[in-house]
This record gives sequence, structure tokens and C-alpha cells, in this order.
Amino acid sequence: SSSTSSSSSRSSTSTISSNSVDGETTTTPVLPPEPPQGGSKMGSRAGARLKDGYGWPTPEGGQIPLERLPSNTLLKYTAYKDVSILHFRIPTDTRTALFSFKAYEESKGAFQRNCKPNDITLHLKAGSYPVISPENITFPKHFLDADERFEIHSLQFKSDSSTRRLSIEGPHPGNWFAVAFISWTDPNNERIEQQGLAASCETLLMSEMAVVRVTPQILHVGMRHPGTLALPVRESAAQNQSEPNTYKFFVPAGVAIVTWRLHITDACLNCTDVTFFVQAHGLPTGRDYLQNALICPNQTGDVSIDFYPHESAWHYVDLDFLRPDEKLAPALTGKNSTATVAPPPANRSLDDGSEQEVEYLRFTIELIYHMLDDDGSSSDRTNNELPPSVEPTQTDGMGGEVAKSLPSRTFDRYPVLRQTYREFFMFDYDLLPDVNGTVPVTLNLTSGMPALMKFDVNDVYDIGGTLSFAVAMRQDLKASLIDARHQESTNEHAGVVAEKLVDVQEEEFIPELPVTMTTASTTTTTTSNAASTTTASTMATHHDTPSDQRGSPSSSSSSASGHASANSSAGKANQTVIVCLRLEEPGIPTWPDKCVYGRHIYPAAIVINNTDADTNTGLVHVPFPEPGSWYVTLGLFCHGPDLTARTTIIDSVKDFIRTYRGSLEAMRSPCSCADRLAYYRTCVSDERCLGALNETETLKIKECLMDAKCSGSTAQSERMARRFELHHKYVTEQSVSGGTVGNPECNSSVVFTISSSPCVAGRCGRFGRCYHYMSGGFVFSTCLCLRNYRGWDCTEDSQVPSSASILLASLLLTLSNLLFLPSIYYAVRRGYHSEAIIYFFAMFFSAFYHACDSGEEEFSFCLVKIGVLQFCDFYCGLLAIWVTLIAMSNVRHQLVSLLHVLGAILLAFGTELNKQSLWVFLAPALTGICLISVSWGLRCRKTKRCFPSRNYLALYLPVGSVLVMVGLVCFAFLQTKQNYHIVHSIWHMVMALSILCLLPDRKTFHPKC
Repeated sequence: SSSTSSSSSRSSTSTISSNSVDGETTTTPVLPPEPPQGGSKMGSRAGARLKDGYGWPTPEGGQIPLERLPSNTLLKYTAYKDVSILHFRIPTDTRTALFSFKAYEESKGAFQRNCKPNDITLHLKAGSYPVISPENITFPKHFLDADERFEIHSLQFKSDSSTRRLSIEGPHPGNWFAVAFISWTDPNNERIEQQGLAASCETLLMSEMAVVRVTPQILHVGMRHPGTLALPVRESAAQNQSEPNTYKFFVPAGVAIVTWRLHITDACLNCTDVTFFVQAHGLPTGRDYLQNALICPNQTGDVSIDFYPHESAWHYVDLDFLRPDEKLAPALTGKNSTATVAPPPANRSLDDGSEQEVEYLRFTIELIYHMLDDDGSSSDRTNNELPPSVEPTQTDGMGGEVAKSLPSRTFDRYPVLRQTYREFFMFDYDLLPDVNGTVPVTLNLTSGMPALMKFDVNDVYDIGGTLSFAVAMRQDLKASLIDARHQESTNEHAGVVAEKLVDVQEEEFIPELPVTMTTASTTTTTTSNAASTTTASTMATHHDTPSDQRGSPSSSSSSASGHASANSSAGKANQTVIVCLRLEEPGIPTWPDKCVYGRHIYPAAIVINNTDADTNTGLVHVPFPEPGSWYVTLGLFCHGPDLTARTTIIDSVKDFIRTYRGSLEAMRSPCSCADRLAYYRTCVSDERCLGALNETETLKIKECLMDAKCSGSTAQSERMARRFELHHKYVTEQSVSGGTVGNPECNSSVVFTISSSPCVAGRCGRFGRCYHYMSGGFVFSTCLCLRNYRGWDCTEDSQVPSSASILLASLLLTLSNLLFLPSIYYAVRRGYHSEAIIYFFAMFFSAFYHACDSGEEEFSFCLVKIGVLQFCDFYCGLLAIWVTLIAMSNVRHQLVSLLHVLGAILLAFGTELNKQSLWVFLAPALTGICLISVSWGLRCRKTKRCFPSRNYLALYLPVGSVLVMVGLVCFAFLQTKQNYHIVHSIWHMVMALSILCLLPDRKTFHPKC
């Protein structure tokens, strides 16, 4: 299953950038370079076509081949351990990455056979390994939402030597990882093939990568940079419309808000609107950006666009005229460009020299950085070295097209210290020790001032495990956490603090919070809404703490207990902590369960409260985390217990339904509520019925009110959606008491852990094992599940057999070997003592091998190691076939011992070499049949009589041969994982019965004279 679209966050910064100036290459360090000579001529269209970012000639078409990987062998997917990892590295300033994949089959057998093409699945992702579920199994509920991580690009194709291509616009620079495998199919329905009966083939994958790069114009703070956009007017010239103007600038640490100021010096009256997209680390696209806007180019004046930058990162801006297929705002119908050049100089002309076919928009660009104050908030000014910042302005006619000024994001910032362990993927982060060297255990939160922690995940060697963040409001955990911090064991990672909260969270069944909204529109939502929802009231646990210490970490809860009884009414307060977790960008916790990241809104990673023991702990896992800087923000909200019921989402939905119940009268088919419409109309009018309506029915009515199929109009549906958003926001805000930033009347303390471990918190549930694997030189951890448990953490039990079925299968496979007892008895009676011993051990080892292998650890019994039992089972089975054929051949006694010893040695060699090979079964069978044919033929020629007796030839030999054929067909062609215990038991029984018929009786075997 593929993850959905990625967020706008980016994970790593570029250390150098290359800039082509007049045919030469200059390498620029991370810090903003000095303005190069040439001004706007830098990165001209001609320069971008002639050379790439490193100064090498660009091939025709603009594609630069960069990597060709060696052939990788692909395996059938049964678990994540079977994937083959492919690694690519995309350079900076890349507009488009082009991947090519070709899979083919190669025969491994001695006889060349045509190999059937397999279905191949490939998943590609930036930063770390893709988190996938080919079985379409839902991920554990505590996993971070896939929408908040990098997008996973997927391909499905055949291994028929055809080339498949994947084009990615605006790729994130740095490491990219692909996992490829032969597509998963249900193993219960697959036939268990005997080696040698089918073609022995190997699936190989060849991979290549090429890029299309750009040479953006580098901007500097405090300078005005001229630029020009050209728009073809005629249709003939419109086909040659220039690519977007791309700009690049570096934002150092400590910058809160960046203002992009565009001063239009030469307006373009006939030009379409200009689109603005900005992104960090990589080039923006219509789906992946930090901020976007539309600019009207028909008037001169200033346009200012504010956005929240990423720390210590290069940012890219694309300016372009609105394309004909972009009918709406770029955020809604953004178009991904396939190539780019820098802005053309003002005196540029078209190839045909006709200036009249092109309209020009000339402007200047200025960057303004708003720095963070010492307290962590952003100032309304720049530093001393930068020009003063002014409020964003706009000329007449541009209203609504220009982004409004952003509010300051204020956090209490807490540095953390990394503790690394010897094992793979094991590390955790703690708060910095205080002056006494004591590591604080608790983190104090104050309403209106979110706490912020930033920590790093390193590239490659940190990404193969699972990053976990756990938080709790339970005060009884403090003592155990303090004791755990003094444990110095590095081998037992479960003993450190990170494991304490994870264990608590995993053992408790915490109900999921209902979520009614997914992602709000990124074009209309701003963080000003989030800023107005911070609260401060109730529970004065630290009202005597000095103002400069509020929100600081504490190593003791004594101050909290000392003031717990100071305000009796405060003790009845309900407190909620909303946690945001994201790569490269801090979020603002927003009531009731959202996080605001710039212009984007996502569900909170964790929501906990102090109302009961089931909801005061929270946990989020990030499997295979992307490298870079991760931000955790925790926001505290206080609300009165008498109003808590109004804050629940379901009650808010019911209030909305009650208000707009008149809309139910106009609903008709094909509305999903049409089948129960009469009941819904009656129930909504009855307060008692509406109050008793369950959650599923309530949400269904709400969705119908906002469904265009029910209302008959898309506009009406959108109006109802906006009404619900405003209604829900109003209802919830009425129950959350407002407050000022840093209000000591509402605060609380929490304990938290930031840790990384293999698999999922170092475990794989009760029925799984955690292993480390290496593919393509990269190590990762994954779970191997037992007893048909499935899923990322081996907790999905939909295909787990019942104990009765496991016991029945084990008994069938074990007890079916008892049919060898009659064969042993008659072998002894007929004088075949050596054969009887071999039959006994064939029965013995087969029974104990299946008793060890088929019990699923619940009913299994292993006499010795299963590998020893498996060898003895195969070896004794082959030896039983061989001695039976020797007995049927009726050779002289002098040769019997020789043939027995020779067969025993050769069969032991073949079994150890490849016990499942077809030739290991065919070699003794064909040799024995040839020996029988020669022996019987010589006897007939010598005695001039039919040998053996007619009774044996007419009855025992045909019946025994039929039984053998039935057993061979079952063994070679009919076995599947689902029916294995039945078909393989039949194989045991028919082979045992065939010995009764084929083993000759000396009284009836020889013909009578």
C-alpha cells in the first residue's frame, strides 16, 4: 500500500551549491555567498541550456545521466526481509529526476527453459526506506500519518525486459531508496513446487537515473535583484513560452519569518497572473511547497509575501505566468514544470527577433529576514545588519492576491542531549542536565506557550529502526523513570527510559480519538487561527514560580505537590496536551486535535488528557524515519469539567445536525442516506433519539449534509462544509477558557521519551521475532511473524488458525506415519529385517519431524534440532524407497549388501547437498527400476518362464504402482500451504501402503514349477 502525497517538509540541507556564470563554475559554501558580478545575467536561459550546475555540457533534451546500478536479484515477497534495496543520490538544483527500471528473467537450470515473467513491485522514497504493506494490512494505530511524511512513488510492471520510467518533479536532494521485489500473492493459494519440475529462473532488475538540473539565480539579503518575465502573446510564440524563473537563497538559523518583496517596475497590462511557489531544500511543485500566491502584474508597486522558513536551509522560488491549463489558484491546480531556466535579461529577444510577440514584466526582488528574539519569539524587525522590516504592502487592485503577514510563532525551546548505544538504531534524547548534573525527569508546560524540542536523525545509519515519542501526564511514572535513568546498561535497551513509557502505552488499550477533518485548505488557513486558541486557566500548580522559570524542565515534583491544595477549584480542571511531531518544521498545537504547519493543517500526532487513566499517555511511532531535524511541540489546553461534554466532537456534530436538519427534507437518491432518510428525519426532530444516536449514524448524517450528491449542488455542499467548520470551531472554543501567553494559572508537568530502537520499540508483538537484515549495503530491522500472524508488528490475526485446527493438522501429519507399522510387521515376517529397520526409522523421524514443525510452537515437540530431524526424515524416506526396489529386483544376496551400502552413502550425500531437489528422488527410483528390469529380464531369459509370478504381476504390482503414482502426484503437484497437512498426510499413507503391495513375498513372488 502506498502512502499518499507528501508534506512540504524537507529533511536535509545542501552543503554546497554550484552556479554557472559566463560558462564557468563557482562553488558556493553554505553561508549566503557574495553577490556575483553580472547581476541578472547570472543563470541566463542560454547558460542553463549549455551547462549544468557543475559546468559540464548538458546532453540534448536536458537529461544528465548520473547513476547506473548493478543488476539486483529480486525475491518473492513474503516479508520485508525479501526486499532488494536500491540507492540513488540526487544532487541539488534538480528540477526533474528520471528513473528507468528493467526487469528480466534468467534461467539457472542446466537445460535452458523459457521463464515466465513475474509481476514486479517497486516503491521509491526520499530520505529513508519506504514503509509498505503489500498485503494491504493496516499499519498499527500509533504510526505517524503517512500524509506527514515524504511521498512514496510506486511502480507495477512485468519482468519481460521492457523498460519502465518514473519521472519525479522537484525531488528532494540527497539519498533516495527504492525497494523492489516479486509481487506478493496469497501463499495459502500457491502450489508448493518441487524443485526441478518447474524452470529454475532468477529475476534481475537493472536501474538507471538521470536528472534535469537548473541554474537558479542566487539572492542575498538586503539587496535588490532585478528580474524579467516574458510572456508570448501570439499562439505561435506561446508554444515557446519560457520556463519559470527560479531563485535560490539561504536562510540561516534564527530566522523566524522571511518576507519576499516583489517591486513591479514595468507592469504588463496584457499578462496573466504570476504564480509564486517557495520550497525548502528542493524546487517547489504545485503539490509540494511552503507557500504559494497569485500576483497581479498589471500595476506597479510592492507585493510582500511572508512565509515560515526552514532553519539553515536553501530555499527555492519559482515565478511564472499562470499557464493556460491553470484555471484556478496555483494551490488548487498547480502545475509541475519539467525544466527551468533563470530569469532572462531585459534586453533578451526571441530567436526570430520579433519583440512584438512577447510581453515583458520587469521587477526587482528583495529579501527581508525577521529574526528570533532571545525568548524564542520572532521580532518585527531584522538584525542590525539587515534593512528594517516593514509590514507587507500591496497596491490597489491586488487585494486578495497577496499573502497576509504571518503572526509570530512563540515557543519555549528546550535543547536535548543524545545518548547512543552500541546496537543498531538504538539511541534516545534527554533534556540537558542542570547545574548539578541531574537530568530533569519532567517537562513543565504552560498554556499559551508550546514547548519545543529539536533533535536530529542521522543519515543512513539511523533510518533502519523506528523512532518513538511517548508522553504521559501520569505522576506515578516519575519514580520508576528516575530509577531507570540510573541504569547504566547499554546492552539492555529496554531498561532505559525510552522503554518505560512505550511499555506502558503498549500494555494499555487506549481508544483512538475520533477525527472529523483531515487536511484543511492550504490557501485559506493561516496560523492566526491557531494563535487565538491558546488558553490559560485552572489548576495553579506553580503559581508561585518566578516568571523566568515558568515552563522550564524540573527534576522534581515537589513544587507541584506543595501547591496542589492551594486552589480547590483548580483541582477539578481538565487538561489536554496536544503534541505535534514533524520533520524540519515545528507545528503549532491547535484545539481540539490539530497541528498547524505554516499554511498546512494535519491531525495531531498525540492527544492526551488528565481525565482518566486510559487517556493520559500517548505514543507515536515513525518507522524508518527520514534523516534531518525533527521538531516536537507540546501545547497545553485547560477547560472546565462542567463544559467538557460540549467539547466532544460527536456532540458538536449533533448540534450542527440539529441546526441544519431542514436540509434533510431536500435529500434524494443517489444520496447514501436515502435508504434511511425517513428514520433520520424523525430522529433528528426528537431530542431523545438524537441524543442516543450512535457515532456511526451521526457521522453519516453529517457527511450527507455536506455531500454534493445529497444536496444536488457542489456550491451548497461547500457552503455546508464551511458552516460545519465554523460551527465546530465556535463550539469547541466556547468550552476552552482563553488566556494570555505564559499564564501561570494553567500549567502541568509531563514525562516524555524520545528514542529509537529496532522493529517497533524493539519488539514484534507476542508472535514475532525482530531481526536485522542487509541489502545493497544498507542495514534495516524488520519483524518475522509466527503462527500466521501478519503486519508490521505481527499483531494482525485474521489468518491465524484456531488451536483446534493447529492440533488437528499436527496430529494428521504425525499419526499418518503409523501406517508404516503394517509394513514393518510384514517385512519382518517375510525375512526383510534390514528393510524393516529402515521402515521403522522412516516412520520415527517423519513423525517427530512433523511434531516439531507443525505445532506452531503451541503443540510442537522437538526431540532434537529441527534441522537434524528434517535431514533424517528425508534421508530415511529415500533409503526406504531404495531398499524396497532392491528387494523387488531379487538380486543375489552377495549383491544386496553392496547395493545397500552404496545407496546409503550416495543418498546421504544427495540429501545433504539438496534434500528438496527432484534428482535426489529420481536417481534412486530410476536406478532401482533399471535394476529390476535387468534382473527380471535375465531371470525370464534363463528360466524361459514369466518372472515374477503371475499373481504378483496381475495384482500386487499394479496396485502398488497405482498407490505410488497417487502419492507422487500429491507430493509434486497438489500441495499448497493451505492443504499441506491433508495432502502430505495422504502421501505418508499411500507410500506406507504401497510397501505392503510391492515388497515381495518369497512364497508368492517366485513362479511355481
